[in-house]
Amino acid sequence: MGTNIEEITLKVCENLIKPKEAEIEEQGLYIKETLSKLGELGFFGISFPKEFGGVGLQFEEGTKASIILARYSSTISMIIGAHQLASLAILIGGSDTLKHKYLSKMNKGELISAFSLTEPQAGSDPTQIKTTATLDGDYYILNGTKAFVTNAGLADAYVVFAKTNPESGARGMSCFVVESGFDGVFVGQKEEKMGLPFLPNASLTLKDVKVPKENIIGREGMGFIIAMKTLESGRVLTAAGAVGLMERALKESIQYAKERVQGGNPISSYQIIQSYLSEMKSLLETSREIVLKAARKKDEGARDLPLYSSIAKYFATKSAVDVARLATQIFGGYGYVRGYTVERLYREAKMYEIIEGTNEIQKLIISNYILKE
Repeated sequence: MGTNIEEITLKVCENLIKPKEAEIEEQGLYIKETLSKLGELGFFGISFPKEFGGVGLQFEEGTKASIILARYSSTISMIIGAHQLASLAILIGGSDTLKHKYLSKMNKGELISAFSLTEPQAGSDPTQIKTTATLDGDYYILNGTKAFVTNAGLADAYVVFAKTNPESGARGMSCFVVESGFDGVFVGQKEEKMGLPFLPNASLTLKDVKVPKENIIGREGMGFIIAMKTLESGRVLTAAGAVGLMERALKESIQYAKERVQGGNPISSYQIIQSYLSEMKSLLETSREIVLKAARKKDEGARDLPLYSSIAKYFATKSAVDVARLATQIFGGYGYVRGYTVERLYREAKMYEIIEGTNEIQKLIISNYILKE
């Protein structure tokens, strides 16, 4: 993979995803084959070190690629994004042994992974998780249930957060690499969602799962820190996906507005439609700049990355819902009909406001940060 990441990503998406987009999004076909090819081309590890199978580019470059991937397929981009959360956790806290064993294969797409933090009663507050990990000789014994695990069933490995010391709150949380083939690992029924029907989401149940003690990421008690540092970057990637969705919604709307004739004129000639397109473009470009600024903060190791990643996640995902709504309005009745791209995008946009910490949580993070300044 060269260094002009946007040009390369566009070319790959045009050749690999665009001809199969409908089959991927509407029928769930060609997903594994597409992921395998993207893995071979380096798209799973763009901003990961070459030492561990990555391409070695800056996080900002990986973010640019994420934007373009989401323009062509939210399903593919979200699978890769969820996979990268697990990869980031191992990169942040894993031993060299773990990195060489798992991360090197994950960055090449040879292993698909999932990030398993949320539980049925612990969403916005991860310190309330109930999954436990008890050391027994050379193994940790894991028990518990995770909810809404993206890539569940598709993943070969899960980064699972559990309490090694339940009485210690956040300081009692640790995380582990759990292979899908370990005895006692069960994937629940796939969730039937409003959008993205072929993005795998399901519960993950662990019943007396024996995990080698060397599969702990970092030390006991580091799980909460690793989760928060991972999510700082994950929120930027989620925001990047929202930008890609906006790009697609605007493109579809411009084309339709030029072609659709009402009153003897294309609807693009009417001021109300022009105002919608102007608003969409403004939200898109503002979101793009905020997202790329947050990505640069990551590359710089800036201390205020948590602030900017939450701003990017909040603003870009909220904007994506607004842009998709305006696109649907421009299409009129057709925008509400299955089979039209903007109808699908409107349903997909809502998920971006919920995942990686709801937008309400992002506003809390932002306000807490600025009130401490």
